[in-house]
Amino acid sequence: MVYDESTANTKTMAAPEYLPALSEAVARIIAEPNTRALIGALREELKQTPEPFVWATLDPETMRGHLPDRIKSCWIFLLKKDTPSGCHYHPNSIQHMAMIEGEGTAKIGSSTSEMKRFDAANFSLPDIWYVIDEGVPHEFFPRRSDMVVISFHTCAANELEEVSCASGAARIYEPAYPD
Repeated sequence: MVYDESTANTKTMAAPEYLPALSEAVARIIAEPNTRALIGALREELKQTPEPFVWATLDPETMRGHLPDRIKSCWIFLLKKDTPSGCHYHPNSIQHMAMIEGEGTAKIGSSTSEMKRFDAANFSLPDIWYVIDEGVPHEFFPRRSDMVVISFHTCAANELEEVSCASGAARIYEPAYPD
């Protein structure tokens, strides 16, 4: 589904033409042996934190031939079961997200929908991809088990800003490291 800032609702326009390339990148990430280990480490981290989710970044340069040029960072998020992620938005990035494990609902702008897994049969790419424009509030509600998502952003990992809808507090997910 494609969501835009002007209405914070589902757009009626066609999905971005690069979703097949992002789908191929997700399939490659899932097939990587290290991905299972990384998700396992995130599961352990999630057990130890009061936060609703944890994450790891992946180096987009390792997938550069398979990613659209506008994609600048790649993430794996693990969201805690039966815990809302917290409503937030990204003022400086378009988010492209696919759920690879779990189940739940998404509230994006004023629209709420049941999430479809990346490997779900009989669904089109716009059904399994969540493309969220800059400034569009979103929140996820995992059910029964932790939810794993792969997310691509149009800004670098050390630039991704999250703004809380409740408090207005902003944070950068990843610190910038000196060269």
